[in-house]
Amino acid sequence: MIPSWAVIPVAGHGTRMLPATSVIPKALLPVGTWPMLHASLDECVRAGIPGVVLITGDDQHLVHEYVDAALAAGRNDEAGDLGRLGRGLLTMEIVRIEQRTPGGVGDAFMHAQPVTGADVFAVLLPDNWFDADPPAIAQVAAAYTATGWCALGLTAVELDEAHLFGNVGGVDLETLGDRTHRITDLQDKLPGEFPAAAGAVLRGCARYVVDRRFYDALKATGPPSTGEWDDVPAFQHLIATDGLAAREILGRHYDVGHPAGYLAAAAYLSDR
Repeated sequence: MIPSWAVIPVAGHGTRMLPATSVIPKALLPVGTWPMLHASLDECVRAGIPGVVLITGDDQHLVHEYVDAALAAGRNDEAGDLGRLGRGLLTMEIVRIEQRTPGGVGDAFMHAQPVTGADVFAVLLPDNWFDADPPAIAQVAAAYTATGWCALGLTAVELDEAHLFGNVGGVDLETLGDRTHRITDLQDKLPGEFPAAAGAVLRGCARYVVDRRFYDALKATGPPSTGEWDDVPAFQHLIATDGLAAREILGRHYDVGHPAGYLAAAAYLSDR
């Protein structure tokens, strides 16, 4: 199934990418010639998702200007990547919601609930960059369709590339077939380094396909009394109460919100 909406939170301050993000919103940092947000929006277009909810900060006028520039380029039928993105966006409903005080991704998702309601929706965090066909989010949607559970994307992290990733949650899995799994345990977010093991290790990544059960789990586990509202406790709640699926995404994946991963993605594009 195709999710009805894609929720894209971009209100974070991008402290890992300072000093660049003191001037440019993290979502607009270029990976190759495309800003991170451009790549996520293009992924939604290619997956056929009909609506996008952008969760922005109150100081991110540049994000709005970029989206508006793409829409204008599409209306003018301009050539090039911006025009192509704009023509795709013109076929979609775009809703922009301001998260005035960044309180973590859990808080960002709750801002989207009045729009997505009971619909199935996708979540894409732009600082996770994919070169994947079919689009990464479409691969995760296949796990939701196959199991009926909310579903997370998984990425295979090779031991020699672990340093390229920031905090990611380890997973225990029950394999269901065709790269689809049931998650039996999701650990709290940990540094990218992990003990030596044979071959690649599957880790969670910032592509989800979920529904109202995800909102219920967020409300059951947060917000915290202190600190940012994270989504990991909500997924752990789903594992214990309903079930949580996962899909191993085929393609290249980089954590471009992490300096080492950002540079590795640039090197990958240069080599390609």
